[in-house]
Formats: sequence, structure tokens, C-alpha cells
Amino acid sequence: MNWKPQDWIEHASFGLGRVNESRGDRLDIEFINSGAKTILRTTDLKPAVPPSPNFKFPRNKGKSGSSQIKVERAARRPSVDFDYHVSCFLNHFAEGFEGQGFHIAERENKEKAAGVLKDKLGKDAFEGLLRNGQYAEVCDIAKHVLQSTSLVFQIGKAKLADALQNSANHERFAKALYDLLHGPGDMEQRFTNFCDLLLEMGTNQWTLATYFQFLATDGKWMFMKPTIMRRMAESLQISLNYKAEPNWLTYSKLQELADRVEVELQNRGLKPHSRIDVQGFIWASIGIEDGKYGKSE
Repeated sequence: MNWKPQDWIEHASFGLGRVNESRGDRLDIEFINSGAKTILRTTDLKPAVPPSPNFKFPRNKGKSGSSQIKVERAARRPSVDFDYHVSCFLNHFAEGFEGQGFHIAERENKEKAAGVLKDKLGKDAFEGLLRNGQYAEVCDIAKHVLQSTSLVFQIGKAKLADALQNSANHERFAKALYDLLHGPGDMEQRFTNFCDLLLEMGTNQWTLATYFQFLATDGKWMFMKPTIMRRMAESLQISLNYKAEPNWLTYSKLQELADRVEVELQNRGLKPHSRIDVQGFIWASIGIEDGKYGKSE
């Protein structure tokens, strides 16, 4: 349907809302109970009417009134160079990637999760599940693998679990995940298609968009934790072209950053076993610098 601004619609998950803007294949919608969302135009929406003839959305308090209180922003953290990140890392893990300390803290559980993913959702096994229509089983495996590491914060895990409680999402998610991990097309299209589905499910965030292929490829496709990756990029004076919504340009720049970090580590005599170790270095070095490493989410 050709939705236009001011149209009222009903979404199966988000409820009643009003179209604010139509942008190509996407709609910006203000939902009464779920707030502002951007969804694909192809999402199943129903025409609706406002809850009352004169209904108005609450005004944004941050923009209303003439006597707003000015909130002073915290001072921006000065960027540090890459060598400082390395020194933080080695002060905590004196044996670098060869030590048992790093293996237990950063490598072991990710490699174990990667092994489960490759075993249960490797190409042949995955195709068998799809042939037999075992879409719910695929979703359960994905949720189990997601829960088995701390890469994604609990709120992200909960969002995906909630979305997959809806049986209507089982087949779509299973097929999109297969295409992401094993599809014949180039990664740009596969990644974009997966992100589009996450968007429809209300779970389109960087950690969920990059988690499964990170483990399935031993880190060849790098995992995006936005805050730490942006700080690592600053230390190497690399632009990530970062946008909050997952997109191919930022994702491709993330791969360039991971390549550069691996080279810089090798130039300093540190030899990651795989790109899983590269991610572990980035996460650990910045956490150590902040004095937060090893603490709970």
C-alpha cells in the first residue's frame, strides 16, 4: 500500500502509529506505545484510525518551553594512540596471546560458541534443518549460541529472544541467517538483507547484525561493538563512517580497521591466533584503560 505522512497504521508488534515520513523503501512511524521506529515499506501494516478525533502525541519536553535548562556535556575523552592500548593490554596479559590468562578470558568461550555454531548450523546441517522445515530449531540454536558468550549485552539478547517468540518470524529468520552465513551472493547483499529482517523484527542493532558471521568465520567478519570500535579507530586515525543503524559502508570500514589492528599487532611482535583474538585485544585493551575490564555488563 502507498502509505503517506499522517496515515494511521497498525503494526503486529508495535501497535498503533502514525506515518511521519516516507523515505523510499522505509517508513518513519511514531507509535503510541513504542515510540519512533523506522520500518520497511514491505512490512505487513493495516490501515487504522487515531485513538480519538483530536489525538495528539505528547510534545518532546526537550524541545518545548522557552526556559530550558542547559545541561553541560561531559568533556570529550581525549584519544590515545595505539601503542597505549598495547601497553594496557600487556600490563594485564604479560604473555600476550600466548598466555593462558588471555585464552581463558577472551578466546575460550568464543571459540567454543563458534564450534557449536559451525557444528549445528554449518552448511550441510543447516540445509538439512531447512529442508525439514525445522525453523524453530534453527532459532533455538541461534539463541543458544547468542547466550553462550557475553559479546552481546543482555538487552540485545532479550530483544532477539522476544522477536523469535513470534512463530511468524521463525522461517524468515532461519532463511535469512542461512543466507548470511552460507548464501551464494556477495556479503554486501547478504548483510543488507539480514539487517532488513532485523529491522522488521525491531532488533536491528550492530551487535546482533554482526554476531553470527563473526563466530562462523573465526572473526574474519569482525564483530561490531560500536563504542570500543570507534575508540580503536580514533587511536589509528581511521574513519569508520559510523552510523547507528547497521549499514554496509560502516561494516566494510570495520573490516579495514580489523585488518589494520592485526597488522599493527604483528608489527609489535604480537601474533593473534585468529581475528577472534583481534576482537579480544580491542575489547580488553580499552576496558583495561577504563578500569572496567572483567566487570559485569
